[in-house]
Amino acid sequence: MKLAAVILFVLVLLMPAKLSAANTCPWLTEGTAAKALGGGVVPSAQISDSGEGFCTFSREEGESTIALRVLVQKAAQPSCPASSPKLKGIGNEAVTCTMKRSAEESVEMIVSRVRELHFTVSITIHKRGPKSTDVELPKGGLEQVAEQVAGNLF
Repeated sequence: MKLAAVILFVLVLLMPAKLSAANTCPWLTEGTAAKALGGGVVPSAQISDSGEGFCTFSREEGESTIALRVLVQKAAQPSCPASSPKLKGIGNEAVTCTMKRSAEESVEMIVSRVRELHFTVSITIHKRGPKSTDVELPKGGLEQVAEQVAGNLF
């Protein structure tokens, strides 16, 4: 009986720490990010009291670094060209685009809005060195992430 009480006490103490550590991003789960990037991720987040901020999930694959970033803010940030393709069902005024910043770095993003909050979901692939191979990400991962973020902002 004493052993059962001690085990229960230890479990109760450890449970809140485990639950809070698993939920670092209010708009996206670590599991969804890992699925979108095709493997385990390292999360980080910076969220203000007003609900604005960002979450980043990163992973290393060979000679490349892949980062999924969710940015939520009240002010709109111009990021995709005006001629970008529109998306339906992901918040309001959603557009998608891909930008090649350099030979080593490319960014695929979706920009949208839910009520007064604007959000950008992006996947950045940064290759280190000329021998880096192309990174294959699961199909439709960015759209699924954007749908989850939009749903959590409603």
